[in-house]
Amino acid sequence: MPASMREGVHSHPIRRSPERMAPVQKPDSMRILYDHQVFSLQNAGGASRYFYELMRSLAGARDVYTELWLGIHDTVYPFEQLPCAQTNVVGWKSRLRRGNLRYLANESLGNALALFAGKVDIYHPTLYRRMPLVRARRVVATHHDCVQERFPELFPDLQKIIRAKQNLYKRADAIICVSESSRQDLLRFYGIDRARTRVIHHGLNRLPGSSQAATELRQRVPGEYLLFVGSRAAYKNFNSLLRAFRSTGLHKSLLLVAAGGGPLTPEERVLAGRLEVERQLIVLPQLSDTSLAEAYAAATLLIYPSWYEGFGFPPLEAMVAGCPALVSNTSCLPEVCLDAPFYFNPHEEGSLEQALLVAVNDEAARQRARERGTRVVARYSWNKCADQTLALYRECL
Repeated sequence: MPASMREGVHSHPIRRSPERMAPVQKPDSMRILYDHQVFSLQNAGGASRYFYELMRSLAGARDVYTELWLGIHDTVYPFEQLPCAQTNVVGWKSRLRRGNLRYLANESLGNALALFAGKVDIYHPTLYRRMPLVRARRVVATHHDCVQERFPELFPDLQKIIRAKQNLYKRADAIICVSESSRQDLLRFYGIDRARTRVIHHGLNRLPGSSQAATELRQRVPGEYLLFVGSRAAYKNFNSLLRAFRSTGLHKSLLLVAAGGGPLTPEERVLAGRLEVERQLIVLPQLSDTSLAEAYAAATLLIYPSWYEGFGFPPLEAMVAGCPALVSNTSCLPEVCLDAPFYFNPHEEGSLEQALLVAVNDEAARQRARERGTRVVARYSWNKCADQTLALYRECL
């Protein structure tokens, strides 16, 4: 979930290592470079967690050196704790807001570093552009989803994004897709040779709870509740959940908690008022991982009504915490969640309402969903994701 920051710059270097700009490598070792892009645009979130977890897991791999040109940042991920022997993070903590200004500053810094850094074995950009001055034997890209292509009306800079993706994918030696569903979208929209793609699922973290976070949550949410987690962008289908919450009558006995997606928009406030559920709707704009773990653990049900996802972390995070989930039967979600959740069809009128009532009113069914969820989440680990990614890097070389 995004974290807010104040303007201004107050820098603290993560690691002072200019002499290690190009690490001393053993014969047959591999040097892997990640860039600033996703960390310039967000302080937390699925994509930045993905690259942090890759570096954390690869830090234990033999004869592998990973570098991250982080630049000025305010990421929540503890890169400074990665072992220095096998990682090199060049970055400075800053209160400069995430966004275009920070991106442009870090792009300039990264290209300046590239002039002196030598050639890397694998360059893995963290978003959709390749820094032009980076010299690399091979380039590997990760394709997360086709949200922009499927929902073009939501993105005023759509053509810029499409061109960046086209240029990167055309030049990449291999493209990681985070699900088979995301690979099918890649093939459909970009005409990529399937042989250059590889499906590697994300891993999964057990979020750390605490008794203090549980107490604070009970103070903020005084009753049983349904839970929605993450962004409420239009394709996340939150408004349909609000309507179903009202039409099923569940607002009379339960609260609805919207966690981590920022404050309500004016349009969401108007809709909640018109539906007369504003008193039952509790918004927690930002949550730490600890608070989010407690929110999952105490919820009656997680509802994830998204029209489209490339992978979708919240249902799996809920399962880890023992919370049953109700999710859309669209895009990657059946592939990733398998038989663990309750499902509904977002394209079918009344499907969400019917599934919601079944899930809330049938405790035995929720218990079976919890048991299935335990088996499903055991399939996902960041070490497995990193092992498969490293194997792909080696194939490219």
